[in-house]
Amino acid sequence: MFAWSVLLVALLFIASGRFRIELAALGALLILGISGIAPVDIVFSGFGNSALATIIAVFLVSQGIIDSGLMRGLGQALARRFLGLRGQVLSLALAGALLSAFMNNVGAVGLLLPTAVRMAGRFGCRSGSFGLPLAVASLLGGTLTLIGSAPNIIVASYMFSTTGQSFKMFDFAPHGLAMIGIALLLWYICKSCGLDPGASGGAVDGGTEAEAHDLPEKELTHAPAEEIIPFAPLAPGKRRFTFVVILAAVLAVSLDLVHPALGFGGAAFLLILFGVLKLPEAYESVDLKIVFFLGAMLGIGRILEYTGSLELLSDFFAHFAAGFSPFWLVVLLVFVSSALSNAINNAAAAVFMAPLAAGLAAANNLETGAALMAVAAGSNMTLLLPTHQAVLMVMSRAPFAVPSFLKAGLVLTFCCGLAAAATIFFVWQ
Repeated sequence: MFAWSVLLVALLFIASGRFRIELAALGALLILGISGIAPVDIVFSGFGNSALATIIAVFLVSQGIIDSGLMRGLGQALARRFLGLRGQVLSLALAGALLSAFMNNVGAVGLLLPTAVRMAGRFGCRSGSFGLPLAVASLLGGTLTLIGSAPNIIVASYMFSTTGQSFKMFDFAPHGLAMIGIALLLWYICKSCGLDPGASGGAVDGGTEAEAHDLPEKELTHAPAEEIIPFAPLAPGKRRFTFVVILAAVLAVSLDLVHPALGFGGAAFLLILFGVLKLPEAYESVDLKIVFFLGAMLGIGRILEYTGSLELLSDFFAHFAAGFSPFWLVVLLVFVSSALSNAINNAAAAVFMAPLAAGLAAANNLETGAALMAVAAGSNMTLLLPTHQAVLMVMSRAPFAVPSFLKAGLVLTFCCGLAAAATIFFVWQ
């Protein structure tokens, strides 16, 4: 209970937007460590977690993409085809969702984030206006395929160990498409009503804050002519080398040949070794605020496992869900998995919830496949707090206010969660 209380206070500080997120997380971690409820190697285990190595590697790869100019043509191509702000944001978000379906969503964000910042600069609007939709789309895009996210792989593995049958590549697509469709619909409604959660917080690119707020969207429908014309390749050889290295890393990670930390870490090392990425720029590209925050949150999650705090939640949840109808049990599994993934880590949430969901399914006349799909859908909805690596990466380059993310995330989680639960129940039950 003490561990959960400390985590809850830290999350409230983070959600308020009045405290630096890394200080709130580090403070909670140190309080838990000083209390003596876990040994020091457990307390600081988050800083040795592979997820932290992955995000550092992707920071480096993303900077390599910027320096090589590899993706600069994408923003200009979108600008030629979609002249309006809404069209460009939507097209970039869909590109992020598609990439996330077949590769690590952190890698997808790393590939598209430089483009998002440049596109915002051409419109003279806040980079968060492009960043927040990209972050949400990258998270939900991972729900489409078996290899799209760690929770999907985890529940498929548990499904095989429990029933002898595994989920196929696109078994996750029905509820994934439902969630993405609902998210895009809500975003379109917000834009039509003049609301833009991503425009709150962060710096304005290509103009002052007043200019960005006073300029109506219809006057932002054309980027400057000099930005639209094709740019001259600055370093063709380095661009080709960067493309080959990153493509090899993406394929190796997508085919599960290497861990994402090793795949993207190896790509970053080669980019530095062959001069695509200079060491000063490499060091500056790593956002220490995000590194400290993620390391502290991963450590807190490990403490919850070590102290049995997660088992306490499991016992309560099993007692509470007794007698639920199959549909409402699916709904409950989706939202509890989502809450847990926001509090600790989406992979850890899936590991914890998968056996619990299977047990509840057997006791409540629910198909095991439906229960595990609910866990996968909920674990991928890290939309309430900026605790996912992909969201943290976006905030480091295209910042938006944490309270704005929380408000948008509450609506998205509720609507997308219900859509996912209804789809899962219809398809699997």
